[in-house]
Amino acid sequence: MRDQYVGDVSDVLKIAFLRALAAADRTLGVAWYYAPGNDGRPDGRHLEWRNEPAWRILDAELHAGLSSLPSRTVVALEGAAIWPAGSIFHRDPMPSRLDRIEWGRRKRDALDGADLVFLDPDNGVGAETEKHATYAEIRRLRRPGRAIVFITFPGRNLPHDTLIQQLHTRLNDEADAEKVATLRTNVSVPRSPGAISYVQRQRWFTIVDPDPLLLQRAKAFAEAVTAVPRVSAKLDYLA
Repeated sequence: MRDQYVGDVSDVLKIAFLRALAAADRTLGVAWYYAPGNDGRPDGRHLEWRNEPAWRILDAELHAGLSSLPSRTVVALEGAAIWPAGSIFHRDPMPSRLDRIEWGRRKRDALDGADLVFLDPDNGVGAETEKHATYAEIRRLRRPGRAIVFITFPGRNLPHDTLIQQLHTRLNDEADAEKVATLRTNVSVPRSPGAISYVQRQRWFTIVDPDPLLLQRAKAFAEAVTAVPRVSAKLDYLA
């Protein structure tokens, strides 16, 4: 997660989903996988949601809070009145590879009180790099009564059904996860400001160890978010 991404349509989507999952009975912990500085990419510029009534209808409180951020920074985002009560954050910058184990310990300690933990790396789960969470880190965060949620981005080399199957299988093999659900979302955004042509932005949100109530909430969110123009969602579940 980088400051330049704060307030983008992806933030609206992921935070709305987390709010729906946590509701009033889960303590949310957010591990930002924070990377200071701008990486030079054009990501984070899609703010069209501010003028889209359907996003406001989906979650009016979130819409108001994100629209009024004093700055597009992770610090400002943490301070916004959009998080479930008692939410916990870990914002230590991404470490070097040599320091990653100790960084991981601090992350686990900081989020100890959370029973719903969200991981927000730039590029999802994968190798041990600044842009990824790892399967080993997911495994170390798991414990009874806790669900882990993370963002990932589908590749283009294989059909999405195959990629989902591979992701769930790897979570089973490398993180010891038996129950996994993935919410596949797609948002069409203008190719450039004011353009009438659109490009697809696919964001997947995977839940490790979901209980029946979390699955019910994820299904309800998938149905609700498709009421927003140019948004689609599908929930895949491995029991």
